Amino acid sequence: MNDITQPLPQPQDIYWKQQIQTWKLSDLSQAQFCKNNNLIYHRFVYWRGKFDGAAQAPSTEQDQGGFATVSVRPDVDRGLTLSLPNGLIVRGICAENLSVVRQLLDQL
Repeated sequence: MNDITQPLPQPQDIYWKQQIQTWKLSDLSQAQFCKNNNLIYHRFVYWRGKFDGAAQAPSTEQDQGGFATVSVRPDVDRGLTLSLPNGLIVRGICAENLSVVRQLLDQL
């Protein structure tokens, strides 16, 4: 026996589920289906997302927390940028190429 009881579907849930099922059987885009059936597009998208999200159960207990795993990678595009008065811009200055930047500035 399951201790968790599921709430009974509300009339609004039933209505939108029927609309979404009808749309899936049609060859129409969501926008065109809403227009043809006098539905408010953003409500349709909300309910579709709600039902699609309910159909996708979390794969692991860790996923149920609602947090995503994030890994931090060094961004190779970052670094200092040097803008000279003549319009020359040197980007990506970092510790590894500092000697090259010094040589370049010595030549100017």
